[in-house]
Amino acid sequence: MIADGLGRAVAFRIAPGQAHELPHDLPLLEQLPCVPTWVVADRGYTSYAFREHVWSMGAKPAIPPQRHEAPVACPDWIYNNRNLFGRLWARLKE
Repeated sequence: MIADGLGRAVAFRIAPGQAHELPHDLPLLEQLPCVPTWVVADRGYTSYAFREHVWSMGAKPAIPPQRHEAPVACPDWIYNNRNLFGRLWARLKE
């Protein structure tokens, strides 16, 4: 699922329960009406290819690295807003 900066759902796809969501996120990013300034995701979306795709579309990735990876730029002031997505997901599950 992709949410906007106000925590509203923009697009979603349903994946099998045991499948990773990362392959579904590239098509979701293509469904956005405009290029976002930031793409915020948690460590589960750490991937060089995913970051490159975000950069190539003109946005900035705010995705922290896995603990065993080299550090990458991920500003805390933007990454801390990922809780908007968590709250959206909680509302949808209710």
